[in-house]
Amino acid sequence: MAFNPDFASETISSVRREKRRLEDKRRMAFRRAIEDYRESQALHAQLRDYPELHGNDFNQRVGPAL
Repeated sequence: MAFNPDFASETISSVRREKRRLEDKRRMAFRRAIEDYRESQALHAQLRDYPELHGNDFNQRVGPAL
């Protein structure tokens, strides 16, 4: 079987493309996780502003608003 350079470069570029796609997918997963964490922290901070809406258990777990 003879070596076909066109096929080899096509395979290399598809491998690179797939690797880049997987890296982008992983990067976006991290970005979404960070955004979810920030939204959660913001919501938590907003809920701390209204301790009278929560029971004593919530106040003990969260602590006083700063």
